[in-house]
Amino acid sequence: MDYKNTYESNIKEYTVTELSNALKKTLEVNFDIIHLRGEVSSLTKAASGHVYLSLKDKNNSLIDGIIWKGQANRINFKLEDGMEVLVIGRLSTYAPRSKYNIIINSIEIAGEGALLKLIEERRRLFAEEGLFNEEYKKPLPFIPEVIGIVTTDSGAAFDDIIVRIRKRFPVKILFYPVSVQGPEAAGQISKAIKSINNLPQLNKSIQVPDILIVGRGGGSLEDLMAFNEEEVVRAIFESEIPIISAVGHEIDNSLSDYVADVRAPTPTAAAEIALPDMSVLKKNIDVSANAILSSIHNRINFYGEKYKKYILPSFFKIIESKIQSLDITNSELNYKKNTFIENSKNKIIKNKIEFYSPLNYCKNQMLNLTSKAKLLDSVYKNLIDKKYYLFANKPLSIHEKYQNFISGMRLAYTKSSSALEAYNYNNILEKGFALVKNEDSQSITRSKSIIKDTKATIYFFDGTIKAILKKNGE
Repeated sequence: MDYKNTYESNIKEYTVTELSNALKKTLEVNFDIIHLRGEVSSLTKAASGHVYLSLKDKNNSLIDGIIWKGQANRINFKLEDGMEVLVIGRLSTYAPRSKYNIIINSIEIAGEGALLKLIEERRRLFAEEGLFNEEYKKPLPFIPEVIGIVTTDSGAAFDDIIVRIRKRFPVKILFYPVSVQGPEAAGQISKAIKSINNLPQLNKSIQVPDILIVGRGGGSLEDLMAFNEEEVVRAIFESEIPIISAVGHEIDNSLSDYVADVRAPTPTAAAEIALPDMSVLKKNIDVSANAILSSIHNRINFYGEKYKKYILPSFFKIIESKIQSLDITNSELNYKKNTFIENSKNKIIKNKIEFYSPLNYCKNQMLNLTSKAKLLDSVYKNLIDKKYYLFANKPLSIHEKYQNFISGMRLAYTKSSSALEAYNYNNILEKGFALVKNEDSQSITRSKSIIKDTKATIYFFDGTIKAILKKNGE
């Protein structure tokens, strides 16, 4: 018997399609739900929203995976190459190519150990780059006018910050709501930080905050991963506005805490760091004011005693010395005054005695008579000389000369009166003419001397008027 031919005749013959479909059925039935651990590589997010990736192990064995759009939107962390993950899914094959892959229904980071390892690697790289150096830390303003808050509007962190701000020191608040976990969280947080920094270019009507509080409430390490992402770390580092990081609880640490200007253990603590307590501030001001007033009072007392002890006595001595000097001067002036008055009286009396003396009176009368006699003698001689001259030259009689002189004077008076009457401007005004004078009482005789709006007084025969003169065309 030919066993070989019999065995071969019992083997089923498949086409390629039949074999591919058979393998597809076997895989999908026997590996309906599987748990698979691997390292993400060749991560790609298509325009359709689907995510394509490969999972590999330490032996570099690979299996391709697909996360459909609906499932990809529910991932609460940011997938990256090199991240170790644990996926749940089912095997599927593409029959025409005889290729199998895993359809991923859920994906999570493979334990906190893997996350911590990833965070540590990033921390080391950022530290080497200098992002955590103290020299880049910006100081916080003592009392900010506006505080910006970047967190979710659905958590307790925002409410805690608002309540604490209102209790401590009410100021203006600019709130920028974002997602704080999930694949979109890191992008939204970094965008919020950049947008607030660019407010002067985006919207000048909104006041730029003096401080930014960036954070969220507590959660698992995976929940807090958005604050360990590179884009968030770099956005905080590049911010020109000082940033307080407030991520999770006091025991939680994120890369955002390292790069921020100040790290707050909780969102509530961030508000306390950002603002002083107004009641404490008022108390400190009162204490300082009292200390200043006390110091001023002590100084006044000190210098007052010093003034009384040293300065006032010297001052009074100077005044007493000046008073004594004035008394001496006053005495000297009184003596000189009395002496002057006494001398003046004696001089007046002496003059009166001399003036009213009979002998002196006779002497004065004799001098006056002698002087007048000499004057009369001189006049007499002049008259004799003139009389002789007049008769020698046969002049007209004195009466005729007098008549001629009087007639000449009358004629001159008549001519002068006529001339004055002719030049009397009142007679000219009576004929219909007018006299125009400017503010300086100078006569205006030419139109050229008139400037714009010249103030003038016009004189008529029966009175005057005030006027403003204009040139033709004005």
